[in-house]
Amino acid sequence: MSSTIAIIGGNGFIGKNFSQYFSEKGYKVMVIDHNVAMISNTDPNISFHEIEVRHTQELVTAIKNCDHVIWLVHASIPSTKDDSLADDFGINVFPIIKFLEKAKENPLLKKFIYLSSGGTVYGNSVKHVPIKENHAQTPISGYGLSKVIAEKYIEYLTKSCNFESVILRPANVFGENQNLVRPQGIIGYAFKAIKENHSLDLYNEGLVVRDFIYVRDVAIAVEKIILGKLEKGKVTCYNVGNNKGYSIKQILEKIEDITGNKLSLNHKSSRDFDCDYNVLDTSKISEELGWKIETELQQGLEKVWDWIRLGSIN
Repeated sequence: MSSTIAIIGGNGFIGKNFSQYFSEKGYKVMVIDHNVAMISNTDPNISFHEIEVRHTQELVTAIKNCDHVIWLVHASIPSTKDDSLADDFGINVFPIIKFLEKAKENPLLKKFIYLSSGGTVYGNSVKHVPIKENHAQTPISGYGLSKVIAEKYIEYLTKSCNFESVILRPANVFGENQNLVRPQGIIGYAFKAIKENHSLDLYNEGLVVRDFIYVRDVAIAVEKIILGKLEKGKVTCYNVGNNKGYSIKQILEKIEDITGNKLSLNHKSSRDFDCDYNVLDTSKISEELGWKIETELQQGLEKVWDWIRLGSIN
């Protein structure tokens, strides 16, 4: 009998890719999101459920027969300004607390997997070397702060539960289905700018160094977690990234080479929520779960360009 996976916030960029991946692998997938009304679905392995995450009882009832829950939903993105930390807590952290308090009553739930953020929870790294999971967490944005706080509540609440929680801290995730209307990642935006002949904002001359990971490799990491040994009440954190750093300038040069076009750049000063260096050490997940990168950066960039140039822009 195949496992059933609930993806909360499953109608976003990462969720769409996860749904497709796990369906292809033979899992039953329940996509839960606040807006699924316009979705046309012909995949028998995927079902859609329109539920607001703040409606805890409705959410818990929906996943009562699920083996695993992947929590993706987050109402802000790393590049947005901190408007209200109180609102941020209420929207992004409080629903997780309420859900876990109720989910402990579900005897079928095996693993709760939370996608945190390797790109924001650590803050600035003094030494420009890949960051391990035990690195101090000193976020410099409200987005990173709310991720850290959510992690702490997950750690605290899971201890009294019959399921296991795993916190996955991905690097900068890119791939097909990325939202190109909101500022969600430099890679998709750069390709779109070339296709539509628009200019692109470049901060601090593109000198900040980042770690980029193709979305399917994140899905593979999640499956490794699902297939791993169950340890009730345990909480584990894993980084997942490319283990290599590239400056934004280098990424844009690769994009220009792939497309054969030059970008028109608007040069701007650095932003206060941008860390100078963020590259993740992924040795822990590799050693404990046998995970490794399957799609290198160049190949992933080419896949995204194929998706965008063929007109699949949302």
